[in-house]
Amino acid sequence: MKIHPCKIFFPALAISGILLAGNIVSKQAVFPLITQVHASEATYSDNQLKEWLRSTGNEMVAIVNADYSKTEQKEKFLPILNKYVDVDGIAKFCLGRFWRVATSDQQQEYTQLFHQVLVNSITNRLGEYKGVSFTIGEITSTEGNKKSIQTTLKRPKQPDVVIQWIIEIKNGSPMVVDIIGENASLAVTQRGDYTSFIARHQNDVSALIAALKRQLQNHS
Repeated sequence: MKIHPCKIFFPALAISGILLAGNIVSKQAVFPLITQVHASEATYSDNQLKEWLRSTGNEMVAIVNADYSKTEQKEKFLPILNKYVDVDGIAKFCLGRFWRVATSDQQQEYTQLFHQVLVNSITNRLGEYKGVSFTIGEITSTEGNKKSIQTTLKRPKQPDVVIQWIIEIKNGSPMVVDIIGENASLAVTQRGDYTSFIARHQNDVSALIAALKRQLQNHS
């Protein structure tokens, strides 16, 4: 049985319009405003977090607009994802209760595959987001000291899409830890897909690992 890893969360993360549209400011305009304290104690105002969400687009804009091959895009995007998205944390969350029963080798291999599937999903869809713009709306607090930033994605000749980006400060820097689309947590939805798949395969984490490998092998 074929599974579709990250069929919801990763494509949503690939909505590059939020990261590629106008009104982007440079990091230099944002981060000097942050309170100068130890990284683990750094604090961000709501306005700084909004500007951070805009500023993350700078590095992606250069990649999307450049004449890169798919392979080159992957090479360029992976370090950006690692910098701005808590991929390791999301990978662990998506494995749910099976993270605890996986061996350390399985955890490491699964996490590495998770990264590769993510970057494939994003680079596959970059061409869909030319001409996109977005607006940033209200920011609210959520459980666990996280912040939710509401954005409205505008795509040519298509309905607007409202997306909430869940941001958490980790090691002194903002990181994307989830996306809410159509009132559903996309990380939670992905975890349901993964854990259901493993449960259907005798609770064997290696079955998911094998499926991820097959997906990568079949990726063009």
